[in-house]
Amino acid sequence: MPFEGIHNEPELLRQISHGDRDAFRAFYTHYYPYIQRYIILFEPSGESLDELTQDVFVRIWEKREHLGKVDSLKSYLFLVTRNVVFNYLRSLKVQQKVRELDGVPEPAINELENQLLFKQYYRIAQEAMEKLPPGRRKVLRMSIDDGLSLDEIAMELNISRAGVKKQLYAATAFVRQYLHEHGEITVLLFIFLSLFDQ
Repeated sequence: MPFEGIHNEPELLRQISHGDRDAFRAFYTHYYPYIQRYIILFEPSGESLDELTQDVFVRIWEKREHLGKVDSLKSYLFLVTRNVVFNYLRSLKVQQKVRELDGVPEPAINELENQLLFKQYYRIAQEAMEKLPPGRRKVLRMSIDDGLSLDEIAMELNISRAGVKKQLYAATAFVRQYLHEHGEITVLLFIFLSLFDQ
């Protein structure tokens, strides 16, 4: 099934960017199968296909103010889907590592504790990012939130790849140090810190 844009796509995206729920409903109905095809590319088992598809549309709605600036909707949908699936797979890896290291004597309790800790670390990491210089914070968010490579960030910001790498290294080092200083030292913290390895 080739990718086919919806009728009057720019106007529809503009309406969604202003919070039009009817426009978003039409968008959702049309692009649902395309999102599912993208998800299968990254997660062939399809175990969480419907859940991940919903997550993609939630992410698009939450970031709807950006839709008016999208040049290629196909590329945008692909990027958002990739990031949602990668975050999901990353969380599975973290959970698996925790199970392996903890032995999980009481699964339900441990799972809840780990989820709470993970949220705590995420909040602390967000605090750390807000303390970064604006340029450095932007590079880090483009890497983590948007899943862009060094070359893609360099191209978008019109700076050298080496410059991006230097900024990213400094940013991740600061976030890791901040997490060390403000997070309770647990096995999960070290696993969470590994997410900031570049």
